[in-house]
Amino acid sequence: MLRTWKSVTAGITSIIAGLIGIGGGAIVSLMGDFVSESGGIFGFEPFGVPTIILGIVAVVGGIFALRRRVWLLAVIGAIFAIPCMPVLGTLAIIFVTLADEEFASRAAVEAGSK
Repeated sequence: MLRTWKSVTAGITSIIAGLIGIGGGAIVSLMGDFVSESGGIFGFEPFGVPTIILGIVAVVGGIFALRRRVWLLAVIGAIFAIPCMPVLGTLAIIFVTLADEEFASRAAVEAGSK
């Protein structure tokens, strides 16, 4: 099983995008309530919670990419990183797909078929 920089880079970019999503979702949730009470634009609170959930899934997918375990979960985490931070999420998807042969689940499937 090869070990290259691609899965590490994918994991780091996915984790960073996820953390940005979690922080941004928390800010939107907290500040949306404050702005609506002060008479400004209201209704942003519901956008915060889904962004936090997207960020959490992106962080979990990034951890799987760093550990080179389950390729599908790493891809799902990279996909969920796109709404959080589009540039980093796109890079995470590219690097996860390029590093698919490094993951343990892929290596186990290929070893079983030989």
